[in-house]
Amino acid sequence: MDEKVLYVMGDGQRLVVKTFLHELEEREFVVRVVDPVMESLRLLPEKPVHLMLFLSESMDFAIVRSVVEKAGNSGWHLYLAGTINGITTEEDSFLKKVPGVHFQSFPLDIGIFLAEFELNDRARKRVLVVDDEPILLRSIQGWLRDNFEVSLVNSGETAIEFLCTHPVDLILLDYKMPTMTGADVLRQIRSVQKMKDTPVIFLTAYSDRNSVMDVMKLRPEGYILKSKSPDEIKKAVVDFFRNRIVIV
Repeated sequence: MDEKVLYVMGDGQRLVVKTFLHELEEREFVVRVVDPVMESLRLLPEKPVHLMLFLSESMDFAIVRSVVEKAGNSGWHLYLAGTINGITTEEDSFLKKVPGVHFQSFPLDIGIFLAEFELNDRARKRVLVVDDEPILLRSIQGWLRDNFEVSLVNSGETAIEFLCTHPVDLILLDYKMPTMTGADVLRQIRSVQKMKDTPVIFLTAYSDRNSVMDVMKLRPEGYILKSKSPDEIKKAVVDFFRNRIVIV
């Protein structure tokens, strides 16, 4: 059984917070306090984590904003509780816009938190990568596996067979492949009822205007240039699950 780990930042000395964290430890959670906030950001792992930030009036909102933005860009599950500058977390318009933020109110409800934690812990998105280049396949798997459940296939035909029995949340599909091209695969996906709504992002080595227009005529959810850095490709996939369209 995987460890249930919660990272904690902020005002952890309040009695209500200490009581809440003690209850979690009694339920076999591993609670890791990482303060001061700005110095500890770099200590957090890159893979998705559960992070609870307890706000207080003495905190700098710029620091809170940095934490929230990093959490959003990294696919973390962020839980916020408390007030800052006289505004509750639920009322703040900036915080509301960041995906993956869960608001907790005082007094903290252990039952609500546990339900959200378990739901988020199961919500690992499944990504299928389709490409005839084995080195690129393994590279993309390495870049994404900390954030997603990644499956690999090396041809369009194999992709269709795989999708018939393994539903996924996103397909990263090579545009140029021998025998069955990415365009052929997308058309077949759209023609099959059980997989027609599966999102597809094309992987392409071509960035000229005509090639891009040809790709987008097929109406995928987006495209990613293979020349982009690992961090840019990873961020593009994370962003897709928030914005539902990607052009990188």
